[in-house]
Amino acid sequence: MTFQTALIYIDSFLIWFYRIHETPIVGYFVGTSWLALLCVILGQITMYAALGFNKKRINQDSQEMIRMHNLSVYALLAKDKRAYKACNREANDAFGKYFFAQIALGISSLWPIPFALGWMQTRFMNVDFALPLRIPLIGDSVGYTFSFIPTYILIYILFGRLKHHLPFFRNMEKIIFSKDEDAEEMMSLSDICRKPPAQTREDTHGTEQRTP
Repeated sequence: MTFQTALIYIDSFLIWFYRIHETPIVGYFVGTSWLALLCVILGQITMYAALGFNKKRINQDSQEMIRMHNLSVYALLAKDKRAYKACNREANDAFGKYFFAQIALGISSLWPIPFALGWMQTRFMNVDFALPLRIPLIGDSVGYTFSFIPTYILIYILFGRLKHHLPFFRNMEKIIFSKDEDAEEMMSLSDICRKPPAQTREDTHGTEQRTP
């Protein structure tokens, strides 16, 4: 199958959704909703795949962030200002790595949007929707982009609420977001103060001690 033939099949598949309803305007929004849903599903699958490949590294950054944060709290409790600053700096560095990794994963889920808009341009480039009033920098009408983007956002929000009930996505979340049994949890100063005095903890130098 050539690339051109593949595009013809894709075009035939996508335009079918726009012909479900006989009324043109209703058919347009029905088709756009299905196109947006397809983009959301493909994007979510891509994000989960990327998260699965990078799970080990992301978990390491997350655990490092939590560990250094907890050590900084212990240092604060011990009134060790120097240790607190060192641990807090390490925790911020780990948080930065974890945060930008999450941003990259989120962006990876948006890749279908340019392709969807590119296809819509070939079909609906001359389609305009009249606005009730003239908007600066936009005018008195909008094209297919201004109908697809709000539809995509709405579908994305709705799908985010429903995907936990779908077997495939529910199983993927259990696998990808599962935590190790010995994973450390982030604690606050009040959490540490409420701990029993005989509980084992790790001090700011990374050695394990028991409080008397």
